[in-house]
Amino acid sequence: MCTVIVGYDPDASTPLVLAALRDEMLDRAWQPPAAHWPERPALIGGRDTREGGTWLAAHAAEGSAPRVAALLNGIPPGSVSPADTTVPPGTTRYSRGRLPLAAAESGELGLDSGEARHYDPFHLLIADADGAVLHSWDGTRASEVRLVPGVTVLVNSGCDAEAPRARRHGPVFARTRPDPDPRHLARAQSVADLWGAWPGLLDDAARGDARTGGFGERTDDPASLIARSEFDGGRVWATSSVTLAACGRSALRYGFTGRPGDPAAWYLVR
Repeated sequence: MCTVIVGYDPDASTPLVLAALRDEMLDRAWQPPAAHWPERPALIGGRDTREGGTWLAAHAAEGSAPRVAALLNGIPPGSVSPADTTVPPGTTRYSRGRLPLAAAESGELGLDSGEARHYDPFHLLIADADGAVLHSWDGTRASEVRLVPGVTVLVNSGCDAEAPRARRHGPVFARTRPDPDPRHLARAQSVADLWGAWPGLLDDAARGDARTGGFGERTDDPASLIARSEFDGGRVWATSSVTLAACGRSALRYGFTGRPGDPAAWYLVR
């Protein structure tokens, strides 16, 4: 995951709404959101086929408070790329995709510094109707930030209001922040019923210029929500999917598209 837009307001009808964009190599296999983990039957999320984890997990068990955990790759200190590793030599490297599963189930990060060193840098959002907290690990130090009410754009540098994506898109998504009636959460039939203008904003972004990091022949737009970098051998790193979540105090709805930019591709995950 490389961008998560979080709308948290404890006084809203639906306190938590978010949009999460996953950037990944397009040849890395994945499965669409579902209950993929028999040992964790309350969790729904997309599944990374190679490692078995996820980039975003939603806890939606009947009778319990719903929550969402979303992962962003972090950037090591002194680096410019989230692809750089910080796991010490001789230390087993764990997939970061296991973190959202454990966090969505328990509501906590649950890592001490000794356990965290098995992971490359990350930012992990754990959020529900009572709050949104960003847990970060840079390879040597752990930190956490409780998000203030409003709309916050999270990127690979964390809760960074000066990041180009945050500066451009934060105000737009704040002005259009949806607030569905909790009684409507279960009855809604489309993503537009729940997230209003947000799906259209995300589709519009997917049809524009992309963040390329200087790779490929596309025009680079460092403030774009959408990524696309083309490498030798035909490999492409790009925004492969977008998740929407709406989390009330007793209900959660999950919207998804695996074809960013195509309005007809959005659907509600049942």
